[in-house]
Amino acid sequence: MTKTEELSVEDITPGLIVRHTSRRLGNLELPEACERLISGSISFSEFVDQVGEGYRELLDFMTEHDLHPGRPEEVLFCVDCHADLCCRSTLRHQLGDLYRMGAESVRAVG
Repeated sequence: MTKTEELSVEDITPGLIVRHTSRRLGNLELPEACERLISGSISFSEFVDQVGEGYRELLDFMTEHDLHPGRPEEVLFCVDCHADLCCRSTLRHQLGDLYRMGAESVRAVG
């Protein structure tokens, strides 16, 4: 692909959202990082760069099942259907924290 060619919809593959970019985000507070991840404006790897490894199990699960964090019902359904019984509690806890923090960021701006 040359520099002048652009990606089309057919070129986009599942998992594209998790790829790392080289852009510099600065230091984001946890609520803002959560909101940006949920909205799709940063990737999973950028999120981990900002907040550390505290959500690693959830992010690995979403990557494995090609889930988007902006669709909480779909993520929760997939956790209930596909996660091992011993992992469900951790995934549900991380998912709840992610959405609670994201909502706090939205309320702070609004």
